[in-house]
Amino acid sequence: MSPGAAPSSLTIRAQDRTTLREVHPQGRSRSGSVHELPQSVTDALIATEDQRFHYHPGIDPIALVRALWSNWRHGRIVSGGSTITMQVARLLREDPPRTIGNKLIEMHLALRLELRRSKQEILSLWLNRVSYGNRAHGIEAAAQLYFGKSTRDLTRAQAAYLIGLPRSPSRYNPFHHPNRAEQRQQDVLRAMQRHGALTPAEHERLTAIPIDPQSSSSTFRAPHLTRWLLQNRLSRPNAPLTEARTTIDPDLQEAVANLVHGHVEVFEGETLTNAAVVVLDNRTGAIRAYVGSADFWNDRHGGQNDGVRMLRQPGSTLKPFTYAHALASRRYTPASILADIELNVPEASGAFTPENYDQSYHGPTPLQQALASSFNVPAVRLTREFGPPALLERLHDFGFTSLDRPPSHYGVGLTLGNGEVQLIELARAYAGLARGGSLPPIHALKWMRTVNGDTLHARVPAPESANLSPDVAHLITSILDDPAARAPGFGRGGPLELPFPVAVKTGTSKDYRDNWTVGYTPRHTVAVWAGNFDGSPMDRMSGVSGAAPLFHSIMREVGSGGSFTRPSTLRSARICPASGKRPGTHCPAPQREWFLPGTVPSDTCTVHRLVAIDSRTGHRATSDTDPAWVDSTLYTVHPKRYHDWMQRHDVPLPPPAVHSASAPRPQPASIADRLRIQYPADGARFYVDPVLRRTYQKISLRGSAPDALRDVHWVIDGRRHASRVRDVTWRLAPGHHRIQLRGRHDGQIVRSAPVDVRVVATNARSHTAGRRRSP
Repeated sequence: MSPGAAPSSLTIRAQDRTTLREVHPQGRSRSGSVHELPQSVTDALIATEDQRFHYHPGIDPIALVRALWSNWRHGRIVSGGSTITMQVARLLREDPPRTIGNKLIEMHLALRLELRRSKQEILSLWLNRVSYGNRAHGIEAAAQLYFGKSTRDLTRAQAAYLIGLPRSPSRYNPFHHPNRAEQRQQDVLRAMQRHGALTPAEHERLTAIPIDPQSSSSTFRAPHLTRWLLQNRLSRPNAPLTEARTTIDPDLQEAVANLVHGHVEVFEGETLTNAAVVVLDNRTGAIRAYVGSADFWNDRHGGQNDGVRMLRQPGSTLKPFTYAHALASRRYTPASILADIELNVPEASGAFTPENYDQSYHGPTPLQQALASSFNVPAVRLTREFGPPALLERLHDFGFTSLDRPPSHYGVGLTLGNGEVQLIELARAYAGLARGGSLPPIHALKWMRTVNGDTLHARVPAPESANLSPDVAHLITSILDDPAARAPGFGRGGPLELPFPVAVKTGTSKDYRDNWTVGYTPRHTVAVWAGNFDGSPMDRMSGVSGAAPLFHSIMREVGSGGSFTRPSTLRSARICPASGKRPGTHCPAPQREWFLPGTVPSDTCTVHRLVAIDSRTGHRATSDTDPAWVDSTLYTVHPKRYHDWMQRHDVPLPPPAVHSASAPRPQPASIADRLRIQYPADGARFYVDPVLRRTYQKISLRGSAPDALRDVHWVIDGRRHASRVRDVTWRLAPGHHRIQLRGRHDGQIVRSAPVDVRVVATNARSHTAGRRRSP
């Protein structure tokens, strides 16, 4: 290869030929003649590096004497006294160590160069061979890299900017240290003025011109993915490649990258510094967007770490596979009642008592609600029943190869995400649910072209079975796509709801170190992680507040995939949600549910009971009670294991047949203790997006109140809000708010413990950057 010629390169492109990255094995190198360059380039070079260039024979004695004096005065080498010709000599010798012997060789070679080459040729050699950083060799390559233009079109300010970089390409790297690069440009402009290449007025004008080198992302898109491909798929020593075509959608990639960057900017004050996203095509397994961090060039927050492939604890995002295992066993249905009451689990490391995120128990809970609302206790109960080995095997079936420890290492905490997985594993597993139990082959390459012109098509493996029937996969999908089932845990109208069908699940790891939201339409799967690469916790930020808003914005970019197709083999039946059985005569709100064949309930609900009450005493009526005083009252009577929970949550049981006159009356103090706010939790933080409609940004207030209280109502910031304890919504407004429940007993006001929450308004640009029309 001739000096200055461009080595063979590899261009990695998106699916539509958009360049994602150019890889030059020996760096970017484009040669050009000094005669084609603007005069400002050579003026800047001579003023900065060798002001007597046109007057010496390759060695400048004055510069050498000055360098010797400066080095003696400082007691170390601070100047080499090298002329431009001597620097070219060193470049031709491939930059040997800086010793006295090598300096003498360079001086000898510089004299010979001056005899055989013109001054213009020597300048061309310098400009074409020095490094400008980021593997750019030659000023033409640097102009294309940093300004997207040829050197012929450089302004004087841009020429000065580029000439300043070779002094220390890493220190003045425009992508890593833009402020240092600008300061170096100012040094070059001052040198040009001292040398007479600029008048004071010109210097002042050029100094005021802002320099805006093009973003690294425009020349290095999808940096984490292209780096992974180069390390794992594109290394072919025997047949070097010139082009690789990927599956990346360039518009979606740019939109997702902008959204991730904007989202992290908004939440950085909340101790969230990074996020990662991968978007899959469910049908083919092709990667459509891949963002490994918020800013690849941000060294402070570890931007070159790849959040798509790092190992982190996934929190509750593994729960759907626990419930899929339970449904596949046919012991459970979506309507089955699970016990969300206190549970003590003996483990090898000690007793373990799981708690729900809202720090309360919800009693008898339908399976679909337990999963959609992400309650921890029912999931742990199922894992205890089936055993950690069975769940681990199920997770391995869904491709979680990162979970490589024995079941005893994880225990029942496996369902809560105490193992470590990759974001891309989660995306593939959820895409497997979208595909009815078939795991797609994840791939990012379509084909490659060698230097010989041969086209090599990437080998895409066949889909793999997750050993789960399409019927069970659809039941899980319908649960994750049900906002009503999700409401007890997350309320309505939050970032998990979109204007088209989306099955979605959030997760939060221990101590708020990781936030996750993973979801899918029939066409695409979107997986989002948010957190800090150094593992530091976030400020009480859960998946629904940290990762979910970003997921919402990205899923809107991806757009609707239509409706999920229900398998024809599923069976429909009306059931009572309180018991999971066929509705009885007195069931107040039966609903229709879908079941696997052979699992439709046949028993009738006995939870709802109509009891005759003597209205004069409040006790059960007897055969002697005058019918005029008999009232029929509907009670919800759950099995005995729930009676303690019912008492704590003021769910009344029918009075006993014989009333004891010595039974104590409830006192106001105990009544106040039983007036409680269940949601939101004290200290909770919520986020509102100015782009979303205000009707989307509400939470559901939940509380409990004893029957003895009258006029129970919510008070928010000192103002009466609503007169129901449950099913009350509150529209979020930025600021600090105090919420309280109040009621009356014997003429006195009874107050619950107050709850203080904070609502934060996010920056609109994190949700609007890169927006495009949905397909």
